[in-house]
Amino acid sequence: MKNKITAFILAGALATVGITPVRLMAQQAAAQKPKEPVATPEEFKARVIRQTDLPETELVPGSNSRLIAGEQSMISFLTMDKHSYFAPHQHKQEQIMIVLEGYCDEIIEGKLYRVSKGDVIVLPSNIVHGAYIYDEDVHVIDVFGEVRADYMVKMLQVMAGLNKKK
Repeated sequence: MKNKITAFILAGALATVGITPVRLMAQQAAAQKPKEPVATPEEFKARVIRQTDLPETELVPGSNSRLIAGEQSMISFLTMDKHSYFAPHQHKQEQIMIVLEGYCDEIIEGKLYRVSKGDVIVLPSNIVHGAYIYDEDVHVIDVFGEVRADYMVKMLQVMAGLNKKK
């Protein structure tokens, strides 16, 4: 309680001299100059990739993803097409799903959960889950605690096909 009162008094004092907490933080951030050197183009290219440059990979009919994997984790930028169905399944990887756009009924252990933009679902290892997608596409980010070998195989097949076209 004491911290809340102190914060309230400080905010009031700053306001009386024409400084808001947001303005004060902005001034402090602007006053700091980076000390670190800027990455070279080669260093930048080795660490940064645009999400839209990742090839689309069909995970199941009606669900396409742009996948990226590190040594120990994987992210899926997934679009589930309207009127599609993601059949119940399970995998050993823990999964965190962040709904960016749209809504769907997520099936979790045989029960429906209506999720929409801004919702985050934590799916423990080996939990049975799937989804019904209705009248609009659903865009999500799936974060996997381990790399999914089945997704890596699909992604590598897509990449091999792209390389043949070149």
